[in-house]
Amino acid sequence: MNDVCPTCRHYAALHEQAKRAGDYSKATDYEVLRRRHPAHTVHIPRQPEGRAT
Repeated sequence: MNDVCPTCRHYAALHEQAKRAGDYSKATDYEVLRRRHPAHTVHIPRQPEGRAT
């Protein structure tokens, strides 16, 4: 995550809030928005969360 970017921090906070509420669909939406918002000109790779498959 880009800790300097306020938009990244906002989307990350909303992502965590949605996860805590059990709304994983919304959490995914916020994660996608964070990675794709226009302030980033470089692709931000997905970070593994350690989930078992």
